[in-house]
Amino acid sequence: MGRIEITLKSDLCTASGDGFSSVIDTDVSYDRYGFPVIGGRRLKGCLKQVAEYIDSPYIKEIFGETGKSFSGSLKISNAVIKDYERLKKEAIISGIDCKKVISFFTYTRSSTAIENDTAKDNSLRITRVVKHYSPLNKNEELTFFADVEIDDKYKEEFKDICKALRNIGYKRNRGYGAVKCRFIEDTERKSFVQKFDESAEELQITYTIRLKSNIMIPGKSSDETLEYIPGTAVIGFFAGEYLKTNPEDDMFDEIFQKNNVRFSNLYISDKNGHEYFPAPVILGKIKGESKIFNLAEYENKSEKIPKPVKNGYCDFSSHIVNPLTETVYHHSTGNDSTLYTQTSLCEGQYFRGTISGKAEYIVKILDILKNSSLRFGRSKTAQYSNCELADLKCTALKTETINIKAGTRFIALMLSDILIPDEMGGYDISVNSLKKAIGLENLECDKGEEIKRSALRYKTLMGYNTKWNIQKPHLRTIAAGSTIVFKAEKDMELPRKMFIGARQNEGFGQVMFCLSNEFKTESESKNYIISETSDSHVLADYIQKNHELEKMRTEAVNFVSGLKKDINSSQVGRYIMMVKQSDSLLMFKSMASEIKSEKSKSFLDYLIKHSEVDKYRNNLWKEYLILILTLIKYSNRGGKQ
Repeated sequence: MGRIEITLKSDLCTASGDGFSSVIDTDVSYDRYGFPVIGGRRLKGCLKQVAEYIDSPYIKEIFGETGKSFSGSLKISNAVIKDYERLKKEAIISGIDCKKVISFFTYTRSSTAIENDTAKDNSLRITRVVKHYSPLNKNEELTFFADVEIDDKYKEEFKDICKALRNIGYKRNRGYGAVKCRFIEDTERKSFVQKFDESAEELQITYTIRLKSNIMIPGKSSDETLEYIPGTAVIGFFAGEYLKTNPEDDMFDEIFQKNNVRFSNLYISDKNGHEYFPAPVILGKIKGESKIFNLAEYENKSEKIPKPVKNGYCDFSSHIVNPLTETVYHHSTGNDSTLYTQTSLCEGQYFRGTISGKAEYIVKILDILKNSSLRFGRSKTAQYSNCELADLKCTALKTETINIKAGTRFIALMLSDILIPDEMGGYDISVNSLKKAIGLENLECDKGEEIKRSALRYKTLMGYNTKWNIQKPHLRTIAAGSTIVFKAEKDMELPRKMFIGARQNEGFGQVMFCLSNEFKTESESKNYIISETSDSHVLADYIQKNHELEKMRTEAVNFVSGLKKDINSSQVGRYIMMVKQSDSLLMFKSMASEIKSEKSKSFLDYLIKHSEVDKYRNNLWKEYLILILTLIKYSNRGGKQ
């Protein structure tokens, strides 16, 4: 692991391929909070171009080859500004508008095409650029950092490639995008020390990950992400990491191919590892209203009928939460270069899941989890998929049970998609097969109920086998969130959670039993918000100051535009010196009152009174007066404000 440090040596335009409200023709790339970024794909492309220029002998090994089933050694994320996490946290907590943030770090530049030594008609173009110097520290060049993963044997070569990178982005041959680049190795890694019962036959890992970058898990559509990280992606990651240091041996087969280890889906959570699960169909809402109702306990007292929620995740408080997603623009490469979009899960969110199985296999998985860089989903080598381990617990696997008294209503909730094999090599999606799989084939759904509350959802599983370059078979499955409602005929003891059906090692087949009244009867729906706190006000203070400066500049221009007094430039120069030598506004007023020249005294009295400089007495008065006097000097030379 390591980082690329990119220091700007000029203004930068990492063109996003989009404009802004017909005012800006070429816009920069920035995240949803307004902070400028250098896309990982673009950065990787620039590095590869440099590697080819310096004739690196390891281009294929580092960057990979197009069309191959294996990727190169290099994995790189978006480059973000120094102290990004702290500033982003402040922007979230303070509710700073995205437009204010991007305006703070950028400005616009205009250009025209030249024809016959004059500007060509209708050729004016406005480009937004990232400022060369940090607005947080005017004496410091703006610096970006990108997380990098690369094999040790290529690190020295990669250092030389980074050093050779001198230009990035749009119009790099027109004075934009000059950079200094270097690779920094990370020597520290967050460690998780785990103690567990070594005598236990089965163990369970409960872990929470945080998305360090957006991740993209293709769903039904190749450009739309799933809202969770499926077990198939998890087992694929661990299998790949295992094969980096081990052969495809018997242990590999036992862990990854024989259902000895169950890799659950990762669902939305928070930094405290709070458990959310797919919202059951017994939760519903009335169209146009925000309340969520537990339909298993809801008594309809109005003409309005709640409809089951269609998606989202919840806990027993019946709050429905949804992961944050965003649409990202990309350019395809090659002769048919086009602009396309992908929807991805937003960085900064937390996801939680479990891995359980025989102790000897879980110990192997635990070692991989603690020592590997976590990457899930598409585009693992550039821009997407970078994650970090936020929390980890390994405990002896125990079967938690739930006691149900006779006559009590309870539900079986599908926590993941279910695949129940039939006798003909396919899968059975009927209610009866599901009841049999959970061991309740003798109980009738909704027995004696006037309102039938049980409902199954269905979905079609699709996919693509990259190794063989073919589509995977489409499978009809019982979908997560499906719910069967029962009424106990006698006292019962059931497992709180259980696995049924096929492909349990890929996140399928997880079921939870609970009482119907465990879900809150009524609840307000809410959007998922990253659970963060911040005591910093640096960004807000700088943006406020920047706003005050812009307001001050506008007032200075308006004052000079309406100025009727005639004053020569040499006198203006002396007034500027007076302002600079004054330690306070009071001192400047005192110096102005002692001037013997009536003309100068009259002008300074007019300046102090009508410019309203008193409202800037605490901090900006000196800048304000110097700006006014400089504008007067400029105006005397025939300039226009």
